[in-house]
Amino acid sequence: MKLGWLRTLAGGAVAVAMATAAQAEDTIKIGAIYSLNGPAAPFGVPERDIVEALTKNLNAQGGINGKKIELIICDEQTNPTEAARCATKLTRQDRVVAILGPTLGTGALALAPIALANKVPLLSPVGTIPVTSKDNAFWPWVFRTAPSDTLIINALFERAVFQPKRKRIGILYQEDAYGEAGMKLATQLSKERNFEIVAAVGAPLTAIDLTAAATNIRNANPDVVLVKTSAPALGAAFVRAAKQVGITAPVIGTGSLNQRPFLDAAGPAAEGIQIVSIGNWDDPSEKQKKLGEVIVAAGKTPKGYAELIGSTGAIAVFEAIRRVKGEVTGPAIRDALETICEYKDTYLDGSLCYSKDQHEGVFQDTLITVEVHDGKFKTVK
Repeated sequence: MKLGWLRTLAGGAVAVAMATAAQAEDTIKIGAIYSLNGPAAPFGVPERDIVEALTKNLNAQGGINGKKIELIICDEQTNPTEAARCATKLTRQDRVVAILGPTLGTGALALAPIALANKVPLLSPVGTIPVTSKDNAFWPWVFRTAPSDTLIINALFERAVFQPKRKRIGILYQEDAYGEAGMKLATQLSKERNFEIVAAVGAPLTAIDLTAAATNIRNANPDVVLVKTSAPALGAAFVRAAKQVGITAPVIGTGSLNQRPFLDAAGPAAEGIQIVSIGNWDDPSEKQKKLGEVIVAAGKTPKGYAELIGSTGAIAVFEAIRRVKGEVTGPAIRDALETICEYKDTYLDGSLCYSKDQHEGVFQDTLITVEVHDGKFKTVK
C-alpha cells in the first residue's frame, strides 16, 4: 500500500518534470529591463507596454518557428545599480537568451558587462554615445535600437544651428552619461564649425526647479538654446523656467521630448519648441498609424518616441530568432542580428541595419523635425 503510494507520487513527479521540460523546449525566454518607476518612467512604461503587446500578438499567431516567447520584465527604477541587478537575475536565474532595454544609457553601461559575461545580446533603446563604442569589451553584445546621440546632435546642429547661422549656443543637459557624452560631442563640433557655447548648464534627472539654470543661460545671451535630456519631465521643467525668466532665443530639444508626457508637463511653455526626433503621433506616417493601432488594441494610449524605439528592439530580436538555424541561444541570436540590414518591417520610417562592423541600427533616414503648435506636434517639412 505504502509502496504503491510512493510509486504514484514518483510517477507524478516525473510527469510534471517531463511536462515542464517540454514546455521549456517550446518557449524562448526574453528579458526586458525598463524604468517603470523614477524620472524615466514616462519612457520606460510605454516601452514595456509596446513590447508586451507585440509579444502577445506574436504568440497568438503561433510564436516563432513553433516556439512561444516568454517575456520576463524587470523594473530598473531609473537606477543603474538596479539595471545591473535585473540583468544578473535575468541571465543567471531566468536564463534569458536576449535582453531588451534598459531605458537609460547609464543603465545600459552598467549592465552591458553582465550581458558580455553571460553571452546574451542586449538590444538597447538609448542614444548614449559610449554604449556602442568599440573600445568597450562588451561591444559585440550590444545593439542600439534608437538613433544614437551622435546622429541626433549632428542633425540638430545642421538643422537648428548651422542653417540659420546661429553662433552663440546655450545648452541645458542632464547630468549623467547621456548628457555628458552629448556635451563632449557638442564641444567638439563647436571647435570644428566655429560657433561658441556661451553657457552649458547641467541638471540632475530629478530636478524640478530650473529657474537658476534658465537664468544663467538667459544672461549669456544665446542665439539658440539646446535641451539635451532623455527625461520629458526635466525638459518640461526647463522650458517652463525659460518662459518665466524671459528667454527669447529659440529652444530646440532632442528626441525624448517628442512625446505626450512632455507636452502635458510643459503646458503653454512648450509652444514653438522644435525637436529633432523620429516619428510624430500627432501627424503619423502610415507605419506609425499601424503601431498606434497595436497600442490602442492593447488598451493603451500612444505616448510617442518611446513606443517606436521599444518596438524596434522587440522586432529586431524576433527577426533574429527567426533566422537562427538550430538551437536558439544568446550567441546564435547575436550572430543573426548582424545579418539584419535594409530591414523595413519595423514601425520606423527608415530601415534597420546591423552588420559585423556596426551595431548602431538606426540612421539618418529615420529623422524628422517637429514643432509644438497649440499643444500638438507638427512635422516641419
